[in-house]
Amino acid sequence: DATMGMPFSSRSSDSSFASSIEELEEEGLCEVDTEEGHFVHDQIQSAAFKLISPDRRDSLQGRIGNILLRRLSPEDLDANLFEVVGLLNCAALNTVEERDVLARMNLKAGIK
Repeated sequence: DATMGMPFSSRSSDSSFASSIEELEEEGLCEVDTEEGHFVHDQIQSAAFKLISPDRRDSLQGRIGNILLRRLSPEDLDANLFEVVGLLNCAALNTVEERDVLARMNLKAGIK
């Protein structure tokens, strides 16, 4: 598989998002199936992320981190620990349990 980076959801009710993803796919910058897409290079993913307004980036990163934490298998979570922890570090944590889980994940990433 030639794709890089974490996958993104290709489903959205936002028409501007859908048309942007369609345009990226037509240009060969990402590959999309019915459920998710991947950028073909991590620098393209980074550039696309920079288009998001700065005041929304942390919130978005935190949401992505939480989705990955819930959906990744333990093996996939371990393989992508640095990326997931980096995303979760941007999340607004509301409970002691959430902060404890993140602290343990940061410790594990630091030891790794």
